[in-house]
Amino acid sequence: MSQLRTGPNRQLLPPLVLVADDDTRVLELLQLALTQQHLRVITAPDGDEAIRRALAERPDLVVMDVRLPRKSGLEVCEFLRHDPEDPHVPIVLLSATADTESRLDGLARGADDFLAKPFSPKELIARIQRLLARSGEARVQRRRGIELERELSRAQEETRRAHTGMRREQRLRELAFGLGRELQRTLDLDALGERVLVAVQHQLGCSSVALLAPAHEGADADLVHRMARGDAQGAFAALTLPRGSELRSLLAGLGRPVSRDALVRFPELRAELPAFVAAGAALLVPLRHAQGVEGVLLCTDRGDGVPFTPADLDALTAFAELAASGFLNARRFRSQQDQTLGLLAERASARATTAKAIAESARLIDLAAERLALPARDRSLLQHAVRLSAWGWSDDGRKALALLQPLDPTGRIGSLAVLIAEGESLELEGATAERRRAALLLGVGVRHAIARIAGRSLQEGWSTAVAWAGAALDGPTREALAGAI
Repeated sequence: MSQLRTGPNRQLLPPLVLVADDDTRVLELLQLALTQQHLRVITAPDGDEAIRRALAERPDLVVMDVRLPRKSGLEVCEFLRHDPEDPHVPIVLLSATADTESRLDGLARGADDFLAKPFSPKELIARIQRLLARSGEARVQRRRGIELERELSRAQEETRRAHTGMRREQRLRELAFGLGRELQRTLDLDALGERVLVAVQHQLGCSSVALLAPAHEGADADLVHRMARGDAQGAFAALTLPRGSELRSLLAGLGRPVSRDALVRFPELRAELPAFVAAGAALLVPLRHAQGVEGVLLCTDRGDGVPFTPADLDALTAFAELAASGFLNARRFRSQQDQTLGLLAERASARATTAKAIAESARLIDLAAERLALPARDRSLLQHAVRLSAWGWSDDGRKALALLQPLDPTGRIGSLAVLIAEGESLELEGATAERRRAALLLGVGVRHAIARIAGRSLQEGWSTAVAWAGAALDGPTREALAGAI
């Protein structure tokens, strides 16, 4: 990208922005405004020229109108997203129409942002600067991943020539090199977490391993228990690392695996560490990248009683860096997907009374899901399904989800569509207990919202919805619903 190119004096060039619009007045306005912000600008009057200039000059960001001659902005957006050399270039679409359908179409084609005309140049510049900062961070992470792969490849060749006592180190470096590269391509947060836990447990030989990850989107979110594997996985369920905690700050600063025995020497950890020791955590592994910590892995002692070697910890450090980059990419994809689903949910709650009723149902159903200890993935899908409410059962709702499914490599949208269908019909033969309970909660939540919109009281609406589920409710689900209300 142009930010990384250097001239004769090896000075960094300003970011390059491609502006595509068939209105020369818009081109001139944006060229002037962006140049004043010390950005370099190239322009294109139509879609074909925009593609040609994008491929030839590799801009750091693209701003273009949806209705371009020859090829529309949506077609250009889709083309650039399939460009193997730079599929992640930030794209801002401009449109004279600001309806939800147009925004959804633009986001579905791969746009990072959408702005309606007429727009404020100051707002556009602010969005451009935000996207340039974010894409620059991602580019640094990808470059760091490539550098790590090269380093690990060289180390792999060295270990092949080492004596037999180094074979364990070699296997761990192969883990970081092989699986680490796969982690960069995995966009499903839950699948990514499972892969990391399986790999670490298998290679280290620890009896149990758990992942603490952000409770919600945001750099300052508390790290809470998200998933675990092994015999003692239940012991980790109550552990958290709040923002600003001494232990979290220490792990972020060290950026490498730390043993329990090393941590007990820090007096400032006396309040936090006992809970982790009691749960059996022998090794804490921060998943850190340049922007912060994506999570922390907790590992128990090895099953054979052999202590972790320096070679184990060195290779685990490299693997944790690659895993952190993978989690960063997957979290950003999840965030974009959630924004798209949020736009769909707006269609289900266009009126204030409807929105209030749906929000109330979503809160009550999440309380019930928490009481049932449903997995984080199921709770997330359940929240989206409840917020789509009865609109998700309509033809328009089903069509909207069907259009999004081919654009989702994680399969999460497909799982959401299945949950919505099962919550409507309650045809649950062969479903797992967790999936069955999620569908029942969805059915109760949507019908409670419908009853509240119709004017029924909180208790009356809830009783009607639970009565509708009737005999399909098992004991724990019925108790969870009663406890939520």
